Amino acid sequence: MSEVGERARAALPAVALLTLATAAVLGLATLTGIAPAPPVWQIALTLVAGLLLGVAATDQVRAALTDWQGAAAAEAGSHRRTRRAAAQPGAGAADLPGTGTAAAVAVLDEPPLEKPRPPRPERPSWSRIGIIALVVAALVALLWVPQVPVHGVAAAVFTFVFGYAAYVLPVLPLLLLWPLPRLPRATWPWQLPLVPFVDRRLWTGAELRDLAVATLQYLRERVLTRTTGIALATLGLLHLVRGNPSLFDGGTSRAGGLVGWLLAEPLRLLLATGGAIGLLGGILVGAGAVIAASVGRAWGTVAGYAVLAVAVAVPLLGTGAGHWLGFEYYLRTEQGRVVVVAGLSPSHRQAVHDTAVAADGLSPSLLALLDKGLQVTGNDDGDRIARALADPSKAAADIYVGDQFELKAGECFDWIGGSSQLRYVTPCNAAHIGEVTYVGHLPFLEDPGRDAVDAAAKAVCEQSYGAYLGVPYGQSFLPLDKPMLPPGWTPRPIIACSVGSVGPWTLKGSRTVAALQQKVPWGAAGGCKVEVPDALRVTAEQPNTRCVAPGPEQRLTVPGGGFAMDLEFAAIGKAAGGAKIGAACLDGADLGNGYTFEVGADGVIEIFKLVGGQPAKLGASAKPKNAGPPTTASTPLQVTCKPTADGGIELTAFSTGNRKATAVDRTNPVTRLSPRLMLANAATGGVVMTAMIFNATRV
Repeated sequence: MSEVGERARAALPAVALLTLATAAVLGLATLTGIAPAPPVWQIALTLVAGLLLGVAATDQVRAALTDWQGAAAAEAGSHRRTRRAAAQPGAGAADLPGTGTAAAVAVLDEPPLEKPRPPRPERPSWSRIGIIALVVAALVALLWVPQVPVHGVAAAVFTFVFGYAAYVLPVLPLLLLWPLPRLPRATWPWQLPLVPFVDRRLWTGAELRDLAVATLQYLRERVLTRTTGIALATLGLLHLVRGNPSLFDGGTSRAGGLVGWLLAEPLRLLLATGGAIGLLGGILVGAGAVIAASVGRAWGTVAGYAVLAVAVAVPLLGTGAGHWLGFEYYLRTEQGRVVVVAGLSPSHRQAVHDTAVAADGLSPSLLALLDKGLQVTGNDDGDRIARALADPSKAAADIYVGDQFELKAGECFDWIGGSSQLRYVTPCNAAHIGEVTYVGHLPFLEDPGRDAVDAAAKAVCEQSYGAYLGVPYGQSFLPLDKPMLPPGWTPRPIIACSVGSVGPWTLKGSRTVAALQQKVPWGAAGGCKVEVPDALRVTAEQPNTRCVAPGPEQRLTVPGGGFAMDLEFAAIGKAAGGAKIGAACLDGADLGNGYTFEVGADGVIEIFKLVGGQPAKLGASAKPKNAGPPTTASTPLQVTCKPTADGGIELTAFSTGNRKATAVDRTNPVTRLSPRLMLANAATGGVVMTAMIFNATRV
């Protein structure tokens, strides 16, 4: 046989072991759903990589096979041979065992021919045992004993580097007590890396070649035939089966750590997840087989089989279970749905479960809470919490019990003030500071932390806002007060939500979106000033200024929304010149777009459309009859702006003196609107508009 044929025959066991193991692990990963099947070309590339590893491990696998065959032969016992013994002269048939006549023969047993068992490894030196014991004790103290002062820091560092494997690190040094045989090779040239420092020169080509060859030989032995290979393969598998977590969000600390990430990520990019799992599984099986052969050579094949099972089955089963177990669960939104995401961090996705709750219609704070990720205990818990947060009415409670006070939904209240939090119920048609909009349970059975409780309470109050006022939260200027929460933690804590009073009446079902007493900043634009003493005063400080209140910092806008506004203005004075007062329905995102209802010095109501801040007149009323102008008399005003069935915007304004202005805008109408007060002055600065009534509702 040629030299090439001899080498191929010698490599056949290693190639078969590594390639078949790679294919088997790849198939198992695909069948169990741990990883999708890679494209055909990546499967082929994975098998070629397994074949090349088999070629590299030829000598080690061949030596291991020889050890195993020797152990099996030694356990086979004696090789028995028989020989026939002729009858001795003078001996009769009766003298010989058996029966027969003169030609009787005897069958004699020879002693068994036993193959000597290879010698067992020598006991490690006492110094080696002592060093290993010290390392084990140090790792146990750092990783397993929380009372050690640096336990937290050490655990964080080791889990960052090794992931979950950090918790078994104290056991691994014990494997060094078993001296595995190795094939003859030159010692790794540790002097060569020091050449630039010692000899003050760069390496020669021959030195670099020698260093590379020695390093590859060392890595080949360590990775393919030692427990190092099993450990590295396990870390890589942990990273892959647990969803390839990111290195920067803490996810790798609950998988294979930095080492697993460095090993698995390049393989995943080249071979896909399934191919990388298959190749690392092949390395694990190959290293386990070589170690098992070494144990079987010294302690028998039964011990070898046991070691093979432990070295292969435990890492594969453990990492395989890691695909389904040990994850955190977060409520999030994805493609317009509320889902439970299983992952190792809020940004990691291993599996996704649909809760059947739509994200459309959820309050801003609830969406923000879900975008951040709300931790739950599992899919069932996530389903329950998602439904309760989306529809708080299902978790409503009868009464909220505070510190020496009790409140129910729909009740109005006042409070003593100062540092006291004591609230007491008062009629809604009397002076009060707030109104309870919701009383109910938060859906948490386990404490998610104070931040999550506070955020969920705010989200529940916002979500229940629309059911009470008749207007969804985020489509009204009326803000919610801070939720009332019980002190400490109790399962399913009861909270109370409230809104500030805007007058001596109830807000329940009123559909109120704006009021003079609303507790939000009015935020006038430059050149304008807004003051809120007993009434609201808007001052145009510069000539030719258009003032809007609330101003641009209040970006409320309602797509397709319609509004009705009741207003009354005090006389602005004869010195106001050509100033105009009134109301507006404007796009909160850009107050230069929308519609204005303006009352001039002659008392005529004019309707304008603003596009980019430029007005275009749409309609006007007649001059007032038996009613004074806004310069000398108060001016009541009722306006509506609402969408029509054909996609236009209907605009209407009424006032005393038989004044009525109407218009319908069907030419590129502005459909994102919000109610505002408006003052437009002409050549005179310092004009003041005083609003005594301002109330807006959805229509």
